[in-house]
Amino acid sequence: MTEALTNEMMKGICDSSFHLIHYAINLARYYMQSGRETSLKEVLRDVRKHPNPSYLEELKNIDEIEREAQARHSSKYE
Repeated sequence: MTEALTNEMMKGICDSSFHLIHYAINLARYYMQSGRETSLKEVLRDVRKHPNPSYLEELKNIDEIEREAQARHSSKYE
């Protein structure tokens, strides 16, 4: 059975629909800029799973840590 992503399911995630849309757009933009392939369904699922907009900052921090680790790792073998 597929999960329907309706307004009712998304209600209460953010203070207003405007904040919810803004968060979803920013999350989708981040996914695209970081090279992740995504769909609207996946973005909405992530918004529902991680309703706090600080999740986006957490993702950015994790990606930065991974980039630094990769840079250190690759410099060891040059």
